[in-house]
Amino acid sequence: MAPVEVERTLVKSPPELWSEIASSEALGRWLGDVSVEAAESPSRLEWKRSDSTGVIELEASGWGTKIRAVAKAKGVPWERVNSHRELERSLEELMDHLGAKSLQRG
Repeated sequence: MAPVEVERTLVKSPPELWSEIASSEALGRWLGDVSVEAAESPSRLEWKRSDSTGVIELEASGWGTKIRAVAKAKGVPWERVNSHRELERSLEELMDHLGAKSLQRG
């Protein structure tokens, strides 16, 4: 099964977005019981959980930041199908949250 890929360009700097996603607690709101495996501030974060692994990359782009999330489900085929759907939904919600926050006044 192909990995889940979600990408958006948001009107925030990489350090601002990094502060929103850089911990297991922050990612846990969307991905559940997750652990951060490696982090290269403020551009790359690798994570894993029992049924999947993934990476989130941040890259400055014009007036904002391109954020790309890629995740791959683990396990037997029928488990991967459910994990794949849930990962896609969770990553879309994460992007929606980050995008909505970029439109709010401080």
